[in-house]
Amino acid sequence: MHSRRLTPCFIGSGTLARPRDMVRALETIEGFHYVYEVDGETIAQGRAGLVKLMADASSATLLVNACLFLNVASFRYMTFGEQDGEHRFELFGDGSRLTLVSIDDPEERPARPLGIHLLEEDAYDCETFVVLDDDEDDE
Repeated sequence: MHSRRLTPCFIGSGTLARPRDMVRALETIEGFHYVYEVDGETIAQGRAGLVKLMADASSATLLVNACLFLNVASFRYMTFGEQDGEHRFELFGDGSRLTLVSIDDPEERPARPLGIHLLEEDAYDCETFVVLDDDEDDE
């Protein structure tokens, strides 16, 4: 008789609450239609592409310029499954829900912006100020 506890097994659909499992499921999407709701009211909707996926207690989830920087730590749990032939992911926070419906056709996916420039993580911190110098000496 085996005494070790088995981990859950999800095939095709399920509900995930562990950040690591949420990240693994979300790694399967690139482009998607999204709907963001707060207290049942639609706040935003459109198409976007997944640019970064993380589980970080100090970063926000950010959707800007059709690019999603998704932090699963912004949500309590997630459901996934197929509905009407579409792969659907719903992330639930405190009163919020972010629904992502995968776009399978590469021709329909939003184009990712070219030339993304990311700062090195340790280049600046919250206490650093950046001053732009116009190369003119004030005399």
